[in-house]
Amino acid sequence: MLAEQKQISETRDARFVREAGVDYRSAAQVDRDRVQYSSAFARLGEVTQVVSAAKGYAYHNRLTHTLKVAQLARRLGEKLNKEQPEIASQLHGLDPDAAEAAALAHDIGHPPFGHLAEETLDGLCKSSGLRDGYEGNAQSFRIVTRIATGDGFTSTGVPVTGLNLTRATLNALLKYPWIHGDNPENAKKWGSYESERPIFEWVREQQPFGKNVKCIEAELMDWADDITYSVHDLIDFYCAGRIPLERLAENSDANEDREAFFEEVFQRKQDLQSRRDGLMGAFQDITKYFPLRQRYLGTGKQKAWLWRYTTVLISRYVDAVKLSLDRPDRCVEIPGWARDEIAMLKQLTWHYVILHNDLALEQHGYREMIKTTFDVLKHASQKELKLFPPYLKEQLQQTETETGRIRLITDHISSMTEKEIMRFHRAVTGRH
Repeated sequence: MLAEQKQISETRDARFVREAGVDYRSAAQVDRDRVQYSSAFARLGEVTQVVSAAKGYAYHNRLTHTLKVAQLARRLGEKLNKEQPEIASQLHGLDPDAAEAAALAHDIGHPPFGHLAEETLDGLCKSSGLRDGYEGNAQSFRIVTRIATGDGFTSTGVPVTGLNLTRATLNALLKYPWIHGDNPENAKKWGSYESERPIFEWVREQQPFGKNVKCIEAELMDWADDITYSVHDLIDFYCAGRIPLERLAENSDANEDREAFFEEVFQRKQDLQSRRDGLMGAFQDITKYFPLRQRYLGTGKQKAWLWRYTTVLISRYVDAVKLSLDRPDRCVEIPGWARDEIAMLKQLTWHYVILHNDLALEQHGYREMIKTTFDVLKHASQKELKLFPPYLKEQLQQTETETGRIRLITDHISSMTEKEIMRFHRAVTGRH
């Protein structure tokens, strides 16, 4: 048994390229530090989560969101190791460091302006002949395996490409553990591009579960992401006066705000209609914990109660998680009521913020900015390489195919901060 556990540990700790040197840290702790010290991670401080902080309130950005996801993924791993050590062992181990490292990297591939840019780049890539388009999760995998600069060297002193993370951390990063086109049941999301197939297959060849099944750490990272996005964005937008939680929480049969919210959500999300009654009940379960009955003014008492409310919700969703040996398609069990509550919290942000006219106008402008930048760089890649930074210029000169150049262009755009792409757009369009 000990020999088997040692073999599993060595397999999980393996790196795609063997490195020189010995470190006092565990392999996953090295991964965590490599991600956090990368320029790709630092860039997240100037990438919007939902609404820019320039709007007058200190909303979470991608960096603060990511830090909270990482903290929560680690705590989930520690909790389950403590509560269910035998089951964790039977599931081939659970490493909180790997969960945290993957969480730190999970949004590293998101382009400036978030999901709208992701959708726009996907369309531009596919129309330019790149079959597997653009996907933020696949881009994260590409960055840590091919693009980001780390401190790894081979025994002959050659720098290793990418961060050269362990198999365990890379597996934990695969929220969608398949390549574009390999899972017809979920064709809208994928975890790796075709260009990273060799390392993707290396990561997954030691996977003890099913073909498209997430590992334990990936499940925990994904759930931590859902909790953080739902709870912290909810509080952000309540404090900013965007989500009227105090009215939604009123215990009244004729709650017009709540009814209007339900009506819009279930009309827009037809796939939720069949579960309407259960989801409405789940939403009312959440709001009954809300401690305030007036709009947010920023008093000390309100801040204290909001902190407590946040703690109650997060604890509720952390305590709900258990490891399970009962299902071949999932090793982490999350009860339906918790998933329903999280789903309705997400819909609050959609209803009151994302679909709001002000944000829609901004997003239209951002979309046009992405398109213009892509078109300029696409044509420049053939004749005006001086528009690219030196390292990318070198890669473009070595790339013979048009699809290869398109992938490098999207790498460049997705690596920009929002200020950088705005500055580039102003320069190339002459709009100073």
